[in-house]
Amino acid sequence: MTWSLERSRDRIEKRKARVPATIIDVKSFNEEFLRGRRIVMADRSLRSGVGGDPIFSVSPNEAVVTDAVHVYVQLIDYHDAIQGIDRETEAGHRRLLQFMHLHYSATDSVVEQFEAQRVDYHGPRLHSVVPTPTGSLMERERVEKALAMASTLKSVIEGAGASFGQPGLRTRVRIGVDTGKAVAINSGRGAEPEPLFLGNPANYAAKLAEGDEPGIYVSDRVRAVLGQLPVGTLSMQRSVSVPTQQLSAHLYAHQKSPLGFFDARLPDQMVQRAFTKMRADESLRATLGSEAVFQFHQHTPPLRTIEFQSLMPSNSIRMPLVSIFADIDGFTAFVDNAIRTNRVQQLVSNLRVIRGELADVLKLDFDGRKVRFIGDCVHGLIAEGTRYETDDRKSVATAVRCAGGLRSSFELCQALLPGISELGLAIGMELGTTPVTRLGIRGERSVRCAASKAVSVSEGLQSECDGKQTAIGDRALAAASARVSQLFPGGVADGLDYEVVDQALGSGLTAPAVVVSQPEFRAHSR
Repeated sequence: MTWSLERSRDRIEKRKARVPATIIDVKSFNEEFLRGRRIVMADRSLRSGVGGDPIFSVSPNEAVVTDAVHVYVQLIDYHDAIQGIDRETEAGHRRLLQFMHLHYSATDSVVEQFEAQRVDYHGPRLHSVVPTPTGSLMERERVEKALAMASTLKSVIEGAGASFGQPGLRTRVRIGVDTGKAVAINSGRGAEPEPLFLGNPANYAAKLAEGDEPGIYVSDRVRAVLGQLPVGTLSMQRSVSVPTQQLSAHLYAHQKSPLGFFDARLPDQMVQRAFTKMRADESLRATLGSEAVFQFHQHTPPLRTIEFQSLMPSNSIRMPLVSIFADIDGFTAFVDNAIRTNRVQQLVSNLRVIRGELADVLKLDFDGRKVRFIGDCVHGLIAEGTRYETDDRKSVATAVRCAGGLRSSFELCQALLPGISELGLAIGMELGTTPVTRLGIRGERSVRCAASKAVSVSEGLQSECDGKQTAIGDRALAAASARVSQLFPGGVADGLDYEVVDQALGSGLTAPAVVVSQPEFRAHSR
């Protein structure tokens, strides 16, 4: 496994040719678009009993400019659940997956009722979008609707732990809300859709959702739409939650709107409707009824052969592996400028090339498995070993080589694509035992999931890096060879591209394994 300049250049040029900016069809999310989607959703619901989303599926060569409200939900006590895993036992990971499955199901039961778009789940976070009613003149109505949904989400999630599970499944909830223009694309395919909203509102809502205090926190843009005075800086906006009486006022104001669909018994009716749907979900009941429903096996490397569509609670992977995150630094400002200057076609074309190449480096060059893209960030998994055990040292070495390849491919994209020279790539990685499965609603809307301390640490390391840095976690560093360790003074390396890694490690990566992790079970291989 190795990275090649020629192979990377060839992939980038071919992808550029397949998706040039000139063929990107930029649409507006308006009433005409929505009518078409409603017909598709109604037909799908009749045929399968499963509804759809108001925007997706967007075709690979489309981009949809939306005026919408972005709602970001944070499960505050997720990190306590992660820390409660202790030695990361099977039982601990089962409880963590129960926690996630319950709350993913709870949020889906609410989002569907508001004709909102669930974009993605990642760990403790949900991103959803309220795009209706359409049009710039209807922004206040969208905001009222989004706040009503946020209030219902908070009540349902906080009540779900008490109603459906043990005390360990309970969580407090923090929600961030922002409004504005974004570009919707979907670069996934088949059972692995990759929805993405490009622009500042999603990023800002996520920042408002960060924190340990529960509540609903809105941006000054939302306040302006509601005719309220601004609070000030982001830090100040993150410290002032919306009072309960205000939420009730917004909810009833929306109910009286000609476009509203609420009755006088809200908010309790919407909450109870969500609970009723959850109680009728046999899969959810079975999952919460016993931790034993989660059955684990070790996947035989390489991880690129993992098929997420075959995974479910009763057929889940759990094994030591390296989690790696690579995030495009400076991308939100880049998107805002593209929207402002009417260069959405070039933006989408560039992003498709970059995301495709990063995924190819992970899978084709280093036999890794992409879990998903989270916005402009790719999350991948890497492991070396056998059907019985993971070779920690070799896994870390391959992950470091992969990180170098990701940076070299990104720099090659910068050389071959227009307008992205100011962007960077921040990378973080960590080693640890990690369960991998699918959760939530079955089918194409189920959630590809990899959740563990290693995943949380690697993402945290990436978020602390600038666009030229690569960081490695303590466990990965402890398992690494001396050559690998020397690349990361203080756990962080600057400008670590493939050439630097290859010169430093040479053939040392193929040295005999020294550190080996074995799972606590001897299950069948997949």
